[in-house]
Amino acid sequence: MKYYIGVDGGGSKTAALVIDEEGHQLGRGQAGASNHLRVGIDTATRNIERAVNIALVEAGIAIRNVDYAYCGIAGADHPAHRQRVIDSLRIFFPRDNFIVDNDARIALTGAVGFSSGIVIISGTGSVAFGRNETGQEARAGGWGPTLGDEGSGYAIGREGLSAIVRAHDGRGRPTKMTEILCYDYDMCTPEDLPRFVYASTTHADDIARYGKLVIEAARTGDEVAGEILERGGRELGECVLAVARRLKLTASDFPVAYVGGAFHAGDLLLGPMRAALASQAPGAELIEPKTTPVEGAAMMAVRAAENPRPTRGGT
Repeated sequence: MKYYIGVDGGGSKTAALVIDEEGHQLGRGQAGASNHLRVGIDTATRNIERAVNIALVEAGIAIRNVDYAYCGIAGADHPAHRQRVIDSLRIFFPRDNFIVDNDARIALTGAVGFSSGIVIISGTGSVAFGRNETGQEARAGGWGPTLGDEGSGYAIGREGLSAIVRAHDGRGRPTKMTEILCYDYDMCTPEDLPRFVYASTTHADDIARYGKLVIEAARTGDEVAGEILERGGRELGECVLAVARRLKLTASDFPVAYVGGAFHAGDLLLGPMRAALASQAPGAELIEPKTTPVEGAAMMAVRAAENPRPTRGGT
């Protein structure tokens, strides 16, 4: 029996999955973030190894029994960044039987398999990644919280907190988010926010958690929160359209799978995204992903074992 490992490493958590050659899921593991640009290469490596080890223990096999591993890691898009992750994992995978890739590709595979389509990811960050029938791939977004990540959990959370302090100053409209901040987060004056937001221990994923505050307020009919999600949905739609144009998909029927915690907002985010797509890519169909990104990574590990791609891997 052959065994394969899929790893989905993101800005807030890392998931690992062990499967056999028949596709049976044997073990799962989860650990902290593994985007080394945000948590550092040592922490990222430790979390990848921890998640994989937990999955291996549950599966009842050793790392030496694994035929191939495919690791989709956030922050591993640039060749230099990817090489840092590869180098850090070579001790853990001493046979070099692994590939490090970006997390968007495994999300696409998990969402639509190996066929044509686009995945839009909105978690801590945001990115769109797609593939057409000829196998061409394209992406848009994924520039991080300083340069981009529009429509992400971070962007939504940041806009929500900004709206609260604007309302407090009298520069913006009152919002239900101020009340929710008090009851749910024990910050009953916006003046408490800078101490948290600017602390050295606060990272993008910490801000992204405040996206729930925006969603909750929008569901009560709060206009300010609703407008934040409206803008976010439109931005995500523009991200998908940028990929569709590059892949010449706008005149075709194609699936757009949505992945990530921000989509817990449901139609508050999906509605404006759907409207943005309808005007320029009427054949785009928003769908839930077929499987998870970590399952996509495991599927890619099987394929990589049959046809290794050393330009993305550890060999």
